[in-house]
Amino acid sequence: MSQVWPFPRADVLPPYAFVVTDAAKAKVVARGADLIDLGLGNPDRPTPKEIVAQLHEQADIGKNHRYFPGRGLPALRDATARWYQRRYQAAFDPEREIVITMGAKEGMSHLCLAILKEGDMTLAPDPCYPIHAGGPAIAGSDVEFYRTGTGLSPSQAIKGAIDRVLSRGRRPKLVIANYPQNPTGEVVTREELGRLVSAVEASGAMLLNDLAYADLDFQHRYAPSIFDCGVPFERVKAFAVEAFSMSKSYNMAGWRIATMVGNERMIGALAHLKTYLDYGTFAPLQYAAAWALDHGDQFAEGFRELYRGRAQALVSGLTRAGWPGLDEPRGTMFVWAPIPERFRGLGSIGFTTKLIEDAQVAASPGVGFGPGGDGHVRFALIEDPPRLAEACERIRKFLAS
Repeated sequence: MSQVWPFPRADVLPPYAFVVTDAAKAKVVARGADLIDLGLGNPDRPTPKEIVAQLHEQADIGKNHRYFPGRGLPALRDATARWYQRRYQAAFDPEREIVITMGAKEGMSHLCLAILKEGDMTLAPDPCYPIHAGGPAIAGSDVEFYRTGTGLSPSQAIKGAIDRVLSRGRRPKLVIANYPQNPTGEVVTREELGRLVSAVEASGAMLLNDLAYADLDFQHRYAPSIFDCGVPFERVKAFAVEAFSMSKSYNMAGWRIATMVGNERMIGALAHLKTYLDYGTFAPLQYAAAWALDHGDQFAEGFRELYRGRAQALVSGLTRAGWPGLDEPRGTMFVWAPIPERFRGLGSIGFTTKLIEDAQVAASPGVGFGPGGDGHVRFALIEDPPRLAEACERIRKFLAS
């Protein structure tokens, strides 16, 4: 009889937010229904043809089909340095302070594996993008949540979590932040981000900031960076790194390209781990990403306006349909919606399933983003206004039934 071994890293993770309602969606589609799926934040527009042209050109060069340095191509690391200098007036050494990753999820999860161990303490937002809590958990770290959402001060929430950890005789080793924030759509001012960074610095912890939605801050042209928050960037480099993804700014979600910049020791630990785990992303993809960083600001601005318009259309449509308590997101490509009171007892999975079955509209259940998300659902802005209007009409009939 074979031994049944425990799988501790897999067992520690709850079901992933975007697959818990797959069975309900498959059932609806199987009976021939036209499902409007606003669950996964998967951009519906193609990557701009100018970026794709760079991929084609580089793919015709035979030497680009070989293995390349695990830190990423010098061309892309240099472009990342120029991007930060141009936007945030922050300087980074491409050789020591920048690494290229296979999307932000890979970079953040492997950073956690590189720097965390069992018994460490990580602070993560609640609700959060699942890897912000899952990455530390996979690495064996304990996770202390701090609340995020409308009307909450990020710096005060993090200070409160730090104090809770210290009161139990422990110290936080890593703090994870994410603004504009997935799933809530909240943004942070440069001044508040500076207070957040200072709170982490005072605690002695390291900081990982997820800037995936840098171009999707609806209040400003682009979101603030921890390296341009009023605290001198050389001071921030002493304890922090920041991840930026090509996925949303340039509609390159399936390309799996991201960058991480900052503290030399943290970047070095991730790069060292990656030498054992991968040989990096296909070189033509990296060359195309470098071109996007240097020349793609107009595309990013266009996508920002696209999502802002869709957010306005969805929130106004749902409000007219009778969905109470909705606010327009201040950033990202999502609408974070409180479940109407009479459905709260179903929980977010039960309500999302009912929405799929009865209205043929899919969203992501809030509980998949952490315990604080269970009273909400998340709609992804991946359809144009006419299709969103159809979703709102279906929901109107559902709410009235």
